[in-house]
Amino acid sequence: MVNNMKSKIRVVFEYDHIEVEWNGRSTFNLYFIDSIGCRDHQAFDCFTNYNAKNIKQAQFASDQYVKEMHKEVA
Repeated sequence: MVNNMKSKIRVVFEYDHIEVEWNGRSTFNLYFIDSIGCRDHQAFDCFTNYNAKNIKQAQFASDQYVKEMHKEVA
């Protein structure tokens, strides 16, 4: 009998007080990280990028989004 277990791989990029989780396709979810390093359970923001086909491209998309987000706050 074949076991049909599915595994889920989390791809997470960490920044100062922010964690970006990529779903491996086009969706990125952003979470706050508190002062002791615990991630909030609910995403505070999300974005899509249909060009990210691998981890390197996802990292670039995440870096750019967080960089733009910091510009808007400053």
